[in-house]
Formats: sequence, structure tokens, C-alpha cells
Amino acid sequence: MKATLFACLLLLVLPAHGEEALYLVVGGEPVPAAANGYHQEVTRKADDVFEIHVVTSQAPIESVGSYDSVLRGERPDVPDDFTLPRRLSTKLTRDLGAWDAATIILEWVAKNVVVDTGDESPQDAVSVLARGRGRCSGVANLAAAMLRAAGFEARTVSGLLVGDNEAIPHRWIECRLPAVGWVPSDPTLGLWTVTPRHLVFADTVKATPRVQILESGADGLNRLPRQGGLLVRPNLGADLVCRFQSQVSGPSPLAVLRGGGGDVRRARLDPEARFSGLLPGRWVLEVETGGEIIERRTLLLRSGEYHSFTVTGNSSPHDMRPGS
Repeated sequence: MKATLFACLLLLVLPAHGEEALYLVVGGEPVPAAANGYHQEVTRKADDVFEIHVVTSQAPIESVGSYDSVLRGERPDVPDDFTLPRRLSTKLTRDLGAWDAATIILEWVAKNVVVDTGDESPQDAVSVLARGRGRCSGVANLAAAMLRAAGFEARTVSGLLVGDNEAIPHRWIECRLPAVGWVPSDPTLGLWTVTPRHLVFADTVKATPRVQILESGADGLNRLPRQGGLLVRPNLGADLVCRFQSQVSGPSPLAVLRGGGGDVRRARLDPEARFSGLLPGRWVLEVETGGEIIERRTLLLRSGEYHSFTVTGNSSPHDMRPGS
């Protein structure tokens, strides 16, 4: 964005361990919510007192539909007098995947609209597009309107964004993608990303409730790759199959795969280990047997790739791309 991408988050410090959080909220109307990568449970403890449990995931989305199938569906309503900028609409060709087309729209909003928390002008989509700036509500209104104008079902979501010391009213969006349903995205944060600090309410929060953090963990954002300088939850992950060539006595060797942000996967090589839905980027594979690391490899994985290779048990640490 022209201004800081985190303009709505300036006063917030996001958690650092695990992709879930538990809150006690006094006031307001939090509601149960579920989407691809987001789940919120609400338990009423007393009048106007709620326990809220949020679980999020930054794993690949896995939409497999085409943009052409979206365009052949029922056209959603768009605001009066609203049209896509020509320099954006020309990029939306029918041969794109649905996720790719929607991502182009979200990326255009991120790069062409300033998030201005002090903007007191109207926050409707037409006004925000005309002046190129808006509060989080205005940017969300614009992103949802652009997606609808391009043929996608999209809606805004109202709620709170919780920091360690305060909670602020906030708004983000959800877009329906083929095969995976509604997918959340916070335009002030990145592409297709929300965190356990996003709490869904029934309507716009006007009087901020009291929020107590009972348990909190990481948001998972530090695992995500970047696209055009923006954090992005990718659509497709990478798949990896490794096999062990040598014979060992005792238990089968253990494959330990470590990614960015503390993501760790483990599987026995019995006779092979399979890892699916891996975020693109650098991963370190270690093969252990008898408490000893017998092989270590650094793997560079990309979205949608499938790799398989054989572990010989006698390699020294090195960087490599696994064979496809």
C-alpha cells in the first residue's frame, strides 16, 4: 500500500505461539463463525459475558476452480455506479484460476488504496475508490465490491481486532472460492490472511466490549510467503515423498521436516514418509535413527509442486532442490 500495510494494527502486538486463542468478552454480540482457515466458537457464560475460542490456519487454501466457472455463475449485486478500474479488469481473463483472479483484485486494492485510520470521509466502496483511501471498513467495503463486480460472491465481516492491551473495532472480508467455500482475508494485513486476534460480531461494533485474553498463541503469519511484498496465504501447497534406501535394525528412521515460523512435521520412513500441503519456501529435512541424525537436506519448495527422492543415509548437510 502507499501507506503502511499495517496501519490498522499500529497499536497491536500479535501473539507468538500456536494458531488459536481464548477470550472472555463482556458486551457486544459475538457470533459463531466458520470459514476456510477460520473457526470461532462462542459460549455465553452470563448476561453479556461470552467465552470465545478462535482457531485459524495459514495452510494452503486448495481451491481448484477456474475463473471462467465463476463468470458463468449467478452475478452478485454490486453498488450503484460501481465499476472495476479498466487497468484492473483487463487483467481478469477467463483462463485464470478463480484464486488467481480474486488474488489479483485483492493485490490491486492493497497497492492502490491507502489505509487511513483517521479518514472521516464516507466509507462506501464508490467513495473509497474515488479518493484512493479509507479506514479498515472502507477498504473492506471496496475489496468486497470489487470482488462482486468481478463475479465473485463476497461479503464484509465486522468484529474486533484484539491487541495485548486493547481491542479495536475492525472489518475484513470473506470471498467464496470454488471447492473450498468462504475464505477470509484482511485487506489491512495481507492476502487471504486473518489471525486468532480477529473476533467476529453480528454487526458493526460501536461500543467496544471489554476483552480479557485467557489464552493466546501465534498467528502463523511468519510462515507465509510474500507476493509483491505482501503476505499471502497460498492456494496450493507442495507435496513431498521421501524414501529410505539403507537397511537399519530397530525402529524405522524418523523424518523430521522443519519450516519457517516453527512449523515441524514428523513421519516414519516405513518405507516412505509423505508430507502434503506444505507452504512454499525453505524446509529442512532431517532423518534420525537411533537418536542420531544420519542425513540433513535443505529443500526449496514451490506452490503446487510434487517431489520425491530417496534418502541414502550417508549425505552431508547441503542445499538442494528435490527431484520431481
